[in-house]
Amino acid sequence: MDWKLLRAVSRSFFLTIRLLPRPVREPIALGYLLARASDCIADTSGAEIERRVEALQQLRRGDIAPHALAALVERQANPAEAELVRSLPGLLEAFEASSARERLDWVWGHILRGQLFDLTRFASSSEPLNGAEIDEYTYLVAGSVGEFWTRLCAELLGDFSRRPVEALVPLGIAYGRGLQLVNMLRDRRADAAIGREYVSDALFAEAKRRARAGLESGMEWVSAVDNGRVRFACVPPARIGLEMLDRIEVDSGPVKISRQAVRRVMAGAIPALWSRGVR
Repeated sequence: MDWKLLRAVSRSFFLTIRLLPRPVREPIALGYLLARASDCIADTSGAEIERRVEALQQLRRGDIAPHALAALVERQANPAEAELVRSLPGLLEAFEASSARERLDWVWGHILRGQLFDLTRFASSSEPLNGAEIDEYTYLVAGSVGEFWTRLCAELLGDFSRRPVEALVPLGIAYGRGLQLVNMLRDRRADAAIGREYVSDALFAEAKRRARAGLESGMEWVSAVDNGRVRFACVPPARIGLEMLDRIEVDSGPVKISRQAVRRVMAGAIPALWSRGVR
C-alpha cells in the first residue's frame, strides 16, 4: 500500500485509517484510493464528458487504455491527484490480488455507477436532483461505503460487534448518506455555479434534516462497535459533519472547519478507543 500517496490525497483520512486494525486497514485504504482516482477522472473539467464517461466505463470492466489514462493525467490540476490517476494500473493490480477483492469490487462498482450517474445526469439536464435521485446518488457514492465498512469489519474482525451485522448495515448506510449530504449542502452554491444543483432551495431543509439523522445513525453505529480502533476512526467524521451542519444555511457559501477544530475533534475522539459511550 502506498501510504505516502494516501496521505497526499487525504490527510484527514490518512490519520484515522492508520489506526484501523490491520486486517481491514489495507482493503479500506485501497478502496478509498480506487474511488478517489475514479472521482478525479469524473471531475476532470479539462476533458470532454464523453471521454470521462468512457474512462469510467473502462474501469468498470477492470481496465483502462494507457493512452486514455495518460491524457487524463495531463489534465489534472492538482499534482497529487495527477499522481493518483497515474497510479491506477498499480492500484488495479492490488485490487485483483486483494483477499477482499469481492467486497472491493462490490463497493467500487456502486461508486462508479454513482459517478457515471452524476456525469450523465447533469450532461442531459440542468434541473436539480429530485428526492428519489438524491436517495439513489447518496447510496451509490456513500451509503454503499457504510455498508462495505460494516460487512468487511464483521467478516475480518472477531471483536467487531456483538450486534448482528444485518442490524448494523442500515446504520452504516445512513451514516454514509449523511456524510455525503453534508458535502452536497456545504458545496451546493459552488456546484450550482457549474451547472450541478444537487440540492435545491425547496429540498434544503429536508436534506439538512436527513443529513443530521444520518450522522446520528453513525454515532449509534459507533456505539454498537466493540473494536476501539474502528470506533476511533469513525467518530471524527460524524462530529465534524455535525459542526458543519450547524453553520450551513440555505443562503450560506462554502463552510470549512479549521485544522485546529479538526485536531480538537480528533483529540476528543481518543476516549472512543476504550469506551463505547463516546458521543
